[in-house]
Amino acid sequence: MSRRSWLPAYLSLVLIWGCSFMFNELALRSFSAIAVAFGRISLGALTLVIVLLVLRQPVRLERSQLLDLVVVAAILTALPFALIAFAQTRVTSILAGLLNATTPLWVAIFVALLIPAERATRQQGVGLLLGFAGIGVLLGVWNVDSLDAVGVLAMLGATACYGFGTAWMRWRLTDSSLSGASLSTVQLVIATALLLPVLPLGGAPTDVKLESVLALVGLGVFGAGLAYVLFWRVVRTAGPTIAATVTYLIPLVSTTLGIVVLGEELTWNQPVGAAIALVGVALAQGLIGAREKATAKA
Repeated sequence: MSRRSWLPAYLSLVLIWGCSFMFNELALRSFSAIAVAFGRISLGALTLVIVLLVLRQPVRLERSQLLDLVVVAAILTALPFALIAFAQTRVTSILAGLLNATTPLWVAIFVALLIPAERATRQQGVGLLLGFAGIGVLLGVWNVDSLDAVGVLAMLGATACYGFGTAWMRWRLTDSSLSGASLSTVQLVIATALLLPVLPLGGAPTDVKLESVLALVGLGVFGAGLAYVLFWRVVRTAGPTIAATVTYLIPLVSTTLGIVVLGEELTWNQPVGAAIALVGVALAQGLIGAREKATAKA
């Protein structure tokens, strides 16, 4: 197998997850935030069930892991998807996509809290501080009156959920016998069940537009379905470190689509702040400074 055999899946993943913020924006023109989240998750679950049937891959659940799977489904899928959809009723897809790129900062924090063997190093601490300083620049905190605090907090809450859910999965489900596709399927099926009781709170859709329906289908089939399959393929063929770097490229796609397709405005501080935050992310993940550390040991 070629050393670069993971590249098509990697680039496809960047494109799919980069488009998800535009899809959210289009879907929200006809559906409530909770309906968008539910549609995304349920269609993603259906897609992965079909994938498993085609692959003839059975899902064998271990009862001891059921509670952990519920926690992951709620915190890593149901809640953040709902928060992101709600946030995008108040902030642009550009800002949502840029804030989403800070997810690894939260992962580093919660991994340090939940997994004693992976306590944060000094470099990671510097990376976290730099990352959150970048968020401040990205948001333009010197101009508080222009910020939609509720939308921003909802988006940061979603990324914090991603961080906690990812850390919980690494802590509790590392030894799971489920394959990546099976784990993702179970996660989405449980998340669908969790959101179903609150779906009526969003109310019935009115004036449903074709673009909104197609966007919701894209969110579910690709953004919450096939994307998981692609992600696990990259993890297995290229490793988790390379897979994690997809975070760096997603804002390029989401920002471009926000400007070109949705006609949103990009302010100077947003790319500058995002760049600072991503340097912090790289430090926190050990992608910067690792070579120097290895050289010092040699």
